Amino acid sequence: MKKLISVVSASAILVSVMGFSAYTQAGEDKKIKVIKHHKVMGDGMRGMHKKHMKHKVMMHIMDKNKDGSISKEEFEDHRNEFFRAADKNRDGNLSEKDFEKLQKKMKEAHEKAREEIKAAHKKAMKKKHFDKLDADGDGKISKEEFDAKGMRKFIRMDHNDDGELNKADRHKKMKKRHMEKMLDRSSL
Repeated sequence: MKKLISVVSASAILVSVMGFSAYTQAGEDKKIKVIKHHKVMGDGMRGMHKKHMKHKVMMHIMDKNKDGSISKEEFEDHRNEFFRAADKNRDGNLSEKDFEKLQKKMKEAHEKAREEIKAAHKKAMKKKHFDKLDADGDGKISKEEFDAKGMRKFIRMDHNDDGELNKADRHKKMKKRHMEKMLDRSSL
């Protein structure tokens, strides 16, 4: 009996591993790409965000003509600007002390750019949210527009259609998600 249980357990594990392997090989599913990226990055979505933010910071600082790309000239100008600022005695060399100052200035510039990017993003998101609520585009949110958005949200959250938001809605949502995942896996 124990051998039968072991064989059945091993078979179940093998089938689930093979199923997961086939599922990951699908590659078209965005969720899988995120999972793979999450494992590669080590620190997950934060790592992906950091990488993306580094690119944005670099563009913000170096793309002087704001054409969406950094030319070799812009890249070299940026590096030369920082080097000249750190080379206090203008001998074309950086002492260890000069280099530490250079690193500090570059870090400060990157932090400033990061904050400017975050502020611009926050402002854009507020504008986007406002525009979504302003259904008629008149630059004002009427009481009707405000209420309509709230009612759409309420309806979307009321999963069991009982006219109330409660634990039952949360449980029904969780069950629905679980069933969707199971269906996704079984379709492979």
